[in-house]
Amino acid sequence: MSQDRNLLPGQADDPQRIGLAGLSRRNVLKVGFGFTAATACAAILPGLAGCSSSDKLAVTGMKFLNAADVALFSALIPVVVSDVAALEAAQKQQRIRTVLNNIDAACSSLVAHQQAELRKLMDLLAVGLLRRLLTGVAHWKDASRQDIENFLERWRSSRFATLTAGVNALMKLSAVAYYVLPEAWPAAGYPGPLKHVYDAANS
Repeated sequence: MSQDRNLLPGQADDPQRIGLAGLSRRNVLKVGFGFTAATACAAILPGLAGCSSSDKLAVTGMKFLNAADVALFSALIPVVVSDVAALEAAQKQQRIRTVLNNIDAACSSLVAHQQAELRKLMDLLAVGLLRRLLTGVAHWKDASRQDIENFLERWRSSRFATLTAGVNALMKLSAVAYYVLPEAWPAAGYPGPLKHVYDAANS
């Protein structure tokens, strides 16, 4: 799976400036428009959604991502960013946690209506039956690399603009949140900001 390695320069000094870099307002809105009806159906069918209101609360230490979102991105990150998949187990889990924090910061920095549109996409992917139908994945935590790659390719090549916009949002969030990390720069071929520029920007 290719990575979007050209997204990090100029944003590395402040993870909260990730701000869905590369995602236009129009793309976020395209996601929401296509998924509104599906998420509305899930909301009125508790048995279909299979989750309680407490499941929708942000996990401890985060402002936006809930438990289902964490499971989603934990499955996506090692597939979207091959550097993470190559790490040994303990380091991999630590790196994923760091990337999740960056994703949460990016989502939290969005204005309210953009957060609402992104939330529609994530809530849709948290609904078991709809997730199976749309992605072929039963549970994110049990998904194999091939399962995730099949899902990403299905949405990327879809004739439905909402699916394409949705997968682009998820992949860019995962990639940018990783490549702003200083420890990711060597593998990306980025030497890091000039010291005097970095010091001036953070003084």
